[in-house]
Amino acid sequence: MKVLFIGATGLVGSHTVAILKDKFEITPAAIDGGEVAGLPVQQIDIVKWDEIESAVKNGAPDGGKFDAVVYCATANYHVRKNDPETLRLYFENCIEVNARGAYHVLEAAWRAGVSRVVHIGSLMEYLGQPQPTHIGVDTPDQPHDVYAASKVFGEQVARSYAFRQPDSGQSMKILCLRLAQPSVEKEPQTLRWIHSEESCPWAADVRDIAAAIECCLVTDVQYGVYPVVSAADDTRIAPALYAELGYKPQWKYNFIEGKGVKISPVQ
Repeated sequence: MKVLFIGATGLVGSHTVAILKDKFEITPAAIDGGEVAGLPVQQIDIVKWDEIESAVKNGAPDGGKFDAVVYCATANYHVRKNDPETLRLYFENCIEVNARGAYHVLEAAWRAGVSRVVHIGSLMEYLGQPQPTHIGVDTPDQPHDVYAASKVFGEQVARSYAFRQPDSGQSMKILCLRLAQPSVEKEPQTLRWIHSEESCPWAADVRDIAAAIECCLVTDVQYGVYPVVSAADDTRIAPALYAELGYKPQWKYNFIEGKGVKISPVQ
């Protein structure tokens, strides 16, 4: 399967591409180009229609048509500050990348006859105020901020494409993932981003994220929205929410008093 992976140089993209490249023919892409996991990164600005249309239409480096597109791009959260004007500019960029960019990716994929798109969002789409203590099948969308709201918009646009023109003979499966806080293992198995017992239920190891993306690339489901979280003693997300996808967490967070959080394989 030939896969265009957009947003390949970020925290999630760089680690999942490294895992998935041995299972799929990955063409990494990002706004700044470069290299990831030993692969050259195609420079694409998804806000610019001509760039994304051309990239999807032209296909893989060997000339073959893309079978799937993974849309993992997002606005640059590193520039986010609490002062009103900087925050406004960040949210403006969220709207450009997460809304306009998502539409461009979906439209380009549709025109090129790509059969599958994976949309990467955030668990923050559930976690607005009043913040739920558990997320179940009846938990409504409750975006935490403009970033999360723009991701919900992208998912809804995606749904419209998944069920677009059913009598046209063309079909595009679209799977949407809402990631918990991504984390990367460090020696001696202590995790970045995870600092307390309270945060464990809302975290996802990048290896579990890669496994969820792989499920999206092989499932027969036409459209779905699924949370992605690693295992924890205090599970706060109903497994029924992602069971249809075939995803099962393989890594578990363990809080050890006085030592922080460590991770181990699910037994």
